[in-house]
Amino acid sequence: MSYLPVSYQWIDEPNQLESLVDSLHSATRLAVDTEFVRTNTYYSRPGLIQIAGPDQQVYLVDPTVFSSEQLRPLGDKLFQPQTQLLMHSAGEDLDIFLGLWDQLPANLFDTQIAASLVGYDRQMGLQRLLSEMLGVELSKEETRSDWLQRPLTEKQLHYAEADVKYLHEVADILQHKLEQAGRLQWFAEECDQQVQKYRRKTPDDQLYLGFGGGWKLKPQQQAALRHLAQWREQTARDRNIPKTFIAKDANLYALVEKQPRSKGQLAELGFQGSQIRRYGDQLLIQLAAGLESAIPEVRIPRPLSKGQQKDYKALREVVARRAEELDVPADLLASKAQLVSYLKARYAGDLEQDSPFAGGWRGAALQPWLDAFELPSNSSDAHNNNKDDEDE
Repeated sequence: MSYLPVSYQWIDEPNQLESLVDSLHSATRLAVDTEFVRTNTYYSRPGLIQIAGPDQQVYLVDPTVFSSEQLRPLGDKLFQPQTQLLMHSAGEDLDIFLGLWDQLPANLFDTQIAASLVGYDRQMGLQRLLSEMLGVELSKEETRSDWLQRPLTEKQLHYAEADVKYLHEVADILQHKLEQAGRLQWFAEECDQQVQKYRRKTPDDQLYLGFGGGWKLKPQQQAALRHLAQWREQTARDRNIPKTFIAKDANLYALVEKQPRSKGQLAELGFQGSQIRRYGDQLLIQLAAGLESAIPEVRIPRPLSKGQQKDYKALREVVARRAEELDVPADLLASKAQLVSYLKARYAGDLEQDSPFAGGWRGAALQPWLDAFELPSNSSDAHNNNKDDEDE
């Protein structure tokens, strides 16, 4: 593996950080990335913040040596409305931003999203994108290395710097391609949705709705599952541990389904010894409290019936054909969740209000093709979503 020469400024002193913020004062476009570790914690632990200006000068900021107050001016600069942040696959980095500053970019340019809208793969990695666009070869072997160790290795530093050094050049190319394709508005919508996804995370009291098989549970069991999922999330967050250390999803499901009365029965439900020792008593207490709680107004949704699955598959083919015509990935044009939501809205005759594609670029690029397609199922099968589910 041959590396291009790189250079960076390491920032780990307060005066260096102040100088950096001052030097970025007039910059309106910054390439940004983060490195972090998330193994035995609820929150990701930031190990590095990489920033590159248009001149490709790279700054590596060590967040482990600065207080929140010391880092605040840097965050204020990054999240100004007039500052565009160039990032690649920004999702996990947005989580880091929330932890460090409780802020998110006002103007995000995600090069992975841009690439997917101009003919590249949906999950195009930066390594491949740089290789195809610029002929720059990068190693990704340091992706999951220990970013909290000090000093960082030469390979880590090279990897970290290269992650932002070329983003300005890549963004310029992608911006031109988006303009040529007439898809700048599509791109702006997708970047905004990416940010909003992290701004509006699922509330703790709605986490139970993500338990796919939970629709089979009785209403009172769903109430218990809602309570347990909320308690587990809050406990994991308060103790800064992964929620699976307390209980996996399958454990919680078994708990409300079998309703054990003693810690000795928890092992039969798949709980590990450490989970039983540390949380066994509380799990039983929270189960009892959940079974006494109010039944949720919103129940866990049933899966599609057999007839509805036929409709879904047929619409998936419509999406695939339309995606090929537009030269975009099919799963970007319509995700499974979006297509299921569209189907339910269509069955209910409420596409104008509830279609997930209404009001966005997909409303013009996709929905007319879906609306014009005649569903293969008959109306009675489409609207009755119970017999098939019970048989399965």
